[in-house]
Parts: sequence; C-alpha cells; structure tokens
Amino acid sequence: MATGEGAEDMPNAVQNLEEELVRVNANDEEDREDMTSVETPRRSVDSTSSISKKRKKEWKGKKTSSSYPLLDVFNEVSGDLKVATMSIGKMAQAMDREASNQEKARYEDPQQKLREKAINEVRGLEFTSSEVIKAAGVFVRMPDQMGMLFALPEPLRREYIVDMLRDEAARREREVKVKVLV
Repeated sequence: MATGEGAEDMPNAVQNLEEELVRVNANDEEDREDMTSVETPRRSVDSTSSISKKRKKEWKGKKTSSSYPLLDVFNEVSGDLKVATMSIGKMAQAMDREASNQEKARYEDPQQKLREKAINEVRGLEFTSSEVIKAAGVFVRMPDQMGMLFALPEPLRREYIVDMLRDEAARREREVKVKVLV
C-alpha cells in the first residue's frame, strides 16, 4: 500500500472514483469536444481529472449493464480475475503432471529394467536359484554382460551364462588367494 503524501486509503479511493464518474457523466459533451480537438492536450494540475478523462475514453462505446458504471467496472474486473484464476489453475495442473512424469522417469531406471530382463532370461534357461543369484551379482558389477547376453542368439545364451559363472568362480578364487597371501 502506498504511504506518504498523496496516498489514499480504500474508502477514499472508492469515493474519489465515484466522484470522477459523476464528473465524467456531467462533462460528457465537454470531453467529446476536447478529444476531437487538434490542439495539444493541457496538463491538469488535478490528477483525478486527467484520470477521469482517460477512464471516460476507455468506457466510451461500452454499454453498461446497469445504471452504475462503477459496478459494471467491478463486474468486468471480477470476470477477468475468474479467467486468470482458471488459467493459473490449468498451469498448476500442467506443472503437477510434468513433476509426476519426471518423478516416474527417475524411478524407472533403464539399467534396472535391463537387469530384471536378464535375470528373467537366466531363470528361463533353467539355472538353479544360486546360479541365478550369482549371475545377478555379475550383472550388477559388469552391466556389459547383460548386453552381450541379449546380443547372442538364444541357443548360445545358456552356454554364455555357464562360461560367465565359471569365470566368476575363478575370479573369486583368485581374490581369496590374494587375501590369504596378504
């Protein structure tokens, strides 16, 4: 809210606006002559009279639905606010949808989906539960193994997993030997 010299509170603003409307209606003919005049417009010392002329220009040609132009202005502003509120509501909904989509994308890790697909493939090749778990461990450490599994033709996939598990067992034995020596 404005403060200091020239500031007015809400009741004074409404009263001044009503007085302007009365002046506008009373000076209707005079204002028309001023608007059609070719001479340079005069600056008024009283700012409310220039404001009333501006509002008169804005209202000219508009039909009022009541005998109270101020009420018509408030109704028009109310309608504009309703439209703005609806637009803001639509923007908020769109932002919610976008946030939801981003959250879903964050939780839908493509690497995780590939792991699940690879594990289901290993299970489908009739490995034991412990072999499936060992294969899953290899897939976590070496994701390229999953890509290679799906690149191979189906008849070779079982052999590939057997070799991968054999290599994994050999790697673990080497780690155990290194730990014992240290």
